[in-house]
Amino acid sequence: MFASGSLIRGWGNPTSDLDVHVVTRDPWTSGIDETNHVALEPNTLQYEQIFVDGRRWDIEYWTVGQVEQVLSKITTEQFADDQGTWRTLSYHEIALLERLPYAAAADSGSWLESIRTRLADSAHRSVLIVNSLKQADGYTEDTAGQIARGDLYSAVIASRNAFNHAVDALTASQGQFGSLWPKWRARRMQIVDPALLPFEEYWAIETMRSFDPENPQKWIEQTVGVCQRISMEVSV
Repeated sequence: MFASGSLIRGWGNPTSDLDVHVVTRDPWTSGIDETNHVALEPNTLQYEQIFVDGRRWDIEYWTVGQVEQVLSKITTEQFADDQGTWRTLSYHEIALLERLPYAAAADSGSWLESIRTRLADSAHRSVLIVNSLKQADGYTEDTAGQIARGDLYSAVIASRNAFNHAVDALTASQGQFGSLWPKWRARRMQIVDPALLPFEEYWAIETMRSFDPENPQKWIEQTVGVCQRISMEVSV
């Protein structure tokens, strides 16, 4: 059993929930019977929500076999394969991988530490970078098409989405994962403060400080330029 999430990272607030992961040899049987779907065997992930001293706990029940399958998807061999299984990672599998590096074990921590060692030796970082860069590139293409059509409103939104994914790729390249939780993007950027995009420059774009409603295309082009610079210079 291990806990993770914003409370464990020291980023929590009075309304933050606690993310708890229970790993068992056999599938957990729950009277609550809430399930999520994963691209694993078994293909369901049971979860419960309970309140402890007024704080919500989100509890996910994984099997050892499921965790092993997730790790097998992100080996360097799978990442090098054009049809590699890393492409089948589901939302909850990515969430598990992103939470593992800062998780806190409820026991001695030996099992969790062994999993983290394997994670560090895997292509996890590269997988998350590639996934984010693909999203960024897709939104960059959308932006160009929307500008060509004169749809600047949509182009602003698309360029913002491109920027967010590009920043996620940048922070992942620095070992700060969390693409599924954009609310912590600024926190991650504060930690890494990369030379490629210093925090103050990032924050100015994030808050659209230089955006001129009378000339939105200027901001769009500048933002897309930053995305393209990140895409070219971030190492996978």
